[in-house]
Amino acid sequence: MFFVISAPEYNKLQSNTTKVRVHLSSGIAEIFDKHIDLMGLVSNNLVEIETNFENKLEKALFVLQDAVFVVSNKGLDAEEEAKNKGTTVYIYAKDAREITPTISLDEISKQYLAKTAELDAENLKLAAANPSDKLISPQGVVLKEKEKKKPTSARSLSLKGDVAFLEKVIAVIKVTKK
Repeated sequence: MFFVISAPEYNKLQSNTTKVRVHLSSGIAEIFDKHIDLMGLVSNNLVEIETNFENKLEKALFVLQDAVFVVSNKGLDAEEEAKNKGTTVYIYAKDAREITPTISLDEISKQYLAKTAELDAENLKLAAANPSDKLISPQGVVLKEKEKKKPTSARSLSLKGDVAFLEKVIAVIKVTKK
């Protein structure tokens, strides 16, 4: 069975995969060779795979951001289909990180701090663009206080997602390194 993760800055192709375990909103799916075709949204952003490599069972764990997966027995690529007559699991994500013993918590923490700083700067920029919390009449009389809402933009929402993803990666690294 083939296992493929595709993200803008991360790609992984793994052959000889024996099992893929993915968490869906409807439960946990364990995918083996000759699994029925399936499509879904990864709900907790974790995927575990088992691979048979030189008669040794190896496990890998991936943290994903906004991921969908497709299980296919037919193949989505004609060239790959000619080579692979079995099951293929495709995962498409905004970002993906493989949790390995060599992954650097310090490096991920630096990325987290950088994204948090970007998010804070974006929030300050948005707050500066919308400084007034009061509804003022043309005569200058305060009519009422506006509800306190943080202004958002597409960039700030994207940065919030990136920060949450890096928090999840850090949490998973801390759990697996114990």
